[in-house]
Amino acid sequence: MKQLIIFVISSMFACSLSGAIADEAYITNQGDNTVSVINLVNHQVIATIPVGKSPVGVATSATLGKVFISNVDSHSVSVIDSKTYQVIDTIDIPGSPVGIALSPDSNTLYVADWNDNRILVINTADTQQRREVSIGKAPAGITISHDGSKLYVANRDSNDLAVIDTASLKILSRIATGAHPFGVTLGPDGKHLYVVNVYENSLSIIDPASGQSRAIKVGEHPYCVTVSPDSQYAYVTNTQADTVSVLSLTEDKEIAKVRVGGFPEGINYDAATNRIYVANWFDNSVSVIDASSNKRIENIPTGKQSRAFGQFILKTSH
Repeated sequence: MKQLIIFVISSMFACSLSGAIADEAYITNQGDNTVSVINLVNHQVIATIPVGKSPVGVATSATLGKVFISNVDSHSVSVIDSKTYQVIDTIDIPGSPVGIALSPDSNTLYVADWNDNRILVINTADTQQRREVSIGKAPAGITISHDGSKLYVANRDSNDLAVIDTASLKILSRIATGAHPFGVTLGPDGKHLYVVNVYENSLSIIDPASGQSRAIKVGEHPYCVTVSPDSQYAYVTNTQADTVSVLSLTEDKEIAKVRVGGFPEGINYDAATNRIYVANWFDNSVSVIDASSNKRIENIPTGKQSRAFGQFILKTSH
């Protein structure tokens, strides 16, 4: 009887492992025109997908089972099927697509055209249905409100954040930032926007309702930012210091620096594992940080010149 119980428990454990939900990271490798797909349970690269030239931005959709990749030098967006790990469509973008984001319902894709100073608005069901809005100089990072009603765009060469009504595509306001804003995200609680200022080594924290902002100093030449699920901490990649700044958002100060790979760029927080993932341009890798200890626990080899600009974690399983 005891042996039977042990067998049943072992079988149940094996089944639970095989059916475990594993988020996946889609890492753009600009130097070899590929995307590395990483299983975030075992940290294995499970696929390497050829895409367009110089892939940069990432937007993921578990609803559609698709991942969208902006390719700046081939002027396109590659659409990846997240079940087969194959490119199933290529969307031509007449310009230089960099930042990319999806509406909460995944019906609309927003693409920042870096050189032509505009945002393209694309219907994901019919990519020929498009609108556009002219914006500030060199639009980079983009993010969207949780209800999908507003789009936020960091304009690097205008030193501001544009707030756009997604229904009318009217620019509602422009909020001053620091010099050269680049990466931007909205906190999980929806109360604040977080904008990285590359030339001021700071993070702007903006109340989208009032437009009021404050800033926290970070490391040298910051690039991207992610926020913890409880909106208590922000994590900023410092490209020229090879570190991630850990910021307390209740104290408005840096509380830790974590050494990662060379020239860290894209960064995302995976709530399922309580870990932060950082794409390293020089080291061709992704660093893994344990959020509970603020320690780097692993480096995962990827492709050449990893960037992963945007929301690169797909919350799904196969």
